[in-house]
Amino acid sequence: MVARQYHPPWFSVAPMMDWTNNHFRMLARLISKHAWLYTEMIAAETIVYQKDNLIGMHLYDHIVVCARKRHRAYAAEDRFLAFTPEQHPIVLQLGGNNLENLAKATQLANPYGYDEINFKFVLICGCPSPKVAGHGCFGVSLMLDPKFVAKAMSVIAANTNVPVSVKCRIGVDDHDSYNELCDFIYQVSSQSPTRHFIIHARKALLNGISPADNRKIPPLKYEYYFALRRDFPDLRFTINGGINGVDEVSINFCQTYISFSVYAVHPIFAPLMRI
Repeated sequence: MVARQYHPPWFSVAPMMDWTNNHFRMLARLISKHAWLYTEMIAAETIVYQKDNLIGMHLYDHIVVCARKRHRAYAAEDRFLAFTPEQHPIVLQLGGNNLENLAKATQLANPYGYDEINFKFVLICGCPSPKVAGHGCFGVSLMLDPKFVAKAMSVIAANTNVPVSVKCRIGVDDHDSYNELCDFIYQVSSQSPTRHFIIHARKALLNGISPADNRKIPPLKYEYYFALRRDFPDLRFTINGGINGVDEVSINFCQTYISFSVYAVHPIFAPLMRI
C-alpha cells in the first residue's frame, strides 16, 4: 500500500466508549470528508486475548473488495480493530498498563493499515472512568507516573512505524498546577518519541463524581493549553474539552490555527456538515 496524504488533524471527532464504533465512524465520514476519526478506547489486553478472532488487513482487503457479506461476518468477529477504508484518516486509541501487552497489541494492530497513513496510537491518560482509572495504573492516574507513560510510549513506538500521541487531562485531583502539567509533558516527550499531546483542558476528579460529570464539572482552563504551546514550541498540542461543534470554536481559536477535538455526540452533526 502507498501512503496517502490527508489534511492535518485540525478537527477530530473524539473517542468515546460505546459511541465511536464502526457504524458511527462511517456516519461521521459520510458527513465529514476531512475530520480525523478515533476508535473507541481499546484495552491492549482485549486485543491480545482476541488475537485468534483478528482477520488482519491481508484478508480484510479481499473481503471488502470481493464479498461485502463476508466482510460483515468477519467484522462481527473482528469488531475491535477492523474498519472500512473509507474511515481514513483514523486513529487507534490504545489503553493499558502492561508493557508486554502494549507491545503485542501494537504488533497485532499494524496489519490493519493504521500505520500506512501516518496514524497515531494513543495511550489513555485522560479517562476518569472508574472502570479504567481505579484499576492499577490505567487511565488518568497514569498522569502521576510520567516515567511509566514514557516507557509505555517508547514500547508502542518501537513496535510500529506510525507517530504516537498521548491524550491527557491537565491534572488529577489536587495535582493540577501548571508546573506539574509541564513536568508531565517534559518527562514524556524527553524520554519517548511522543511529540503530540491531546489536552483535555480539565483536571480529573477520581472520587465522588461520574465520568459524565468529569466532562462538565471541573472548570475548563484553556489557558493551560495556550501556555503549553508557548513553552513547548517543538511539540504539537490538540485542545479537547467543552467544544461541542465547529460553531463553538471562537475567533481566538481560529486565529491561532490550533487543532481541536470534539466530543461527537448528536449536537455536532450539523456543524460537521460544513467540514
